[in-house]
Amino acid sequence: MKKFIITPATLLIGTMLFLTACSKYSPTDTSTSTTVTPATLTTALTSGTWILSSFVQRTEDKTSKFADYVFVFAANGTVTATSKGVETQGTWSYTPAVTYYGSTSKSAIALNLGTSAPLDLLTKTWNFVSVNSTTLKVDSPELAEGEHVQFSKK
Repeated sequence: MKKFIITPATLLIGTMLFLTACSKYSPTDTSTSTTVTPATLTTALTSGTWILSSFVQRTEDKTSKFADYVFVFAANGTVTATSKGVETQGTWSYTPAVTYYGSTSKSAIALNLGTSAPLDLLTKTWNFVSVNSTTLKVDSPELAEGEHVQFSKK
């Protein structure tokens, strides 16, 4: 009977193969970017109207709270959220990635839509997941909140 001996080299190669196989597949898609600049964000956001197509907090889907809202982003950093003829004015701004103490934060968008429900759920800084001309996906930087938001072009 043959014995199989695990050597440090075998363990290293196996670990590398395992980590490579478990990494997320990320196809090259030039229409979606996780590298966001102020110019690309402004161009994407200010061309048309948007709806909130998904808001998930941990395992709870809160999208229905925003069912009647339409969002219009302006190049001057203002955003208007309209629901049933009622407008709420707010602001948006790009926040670049910052490197400090050897780690780098993600680029983000800061939204301020006030303190009235449900728009208060959106008032915070959100990390970019992806941005293109029809979809903006962002996540809360606070992992414990488990918040994931998607805006889609109307």
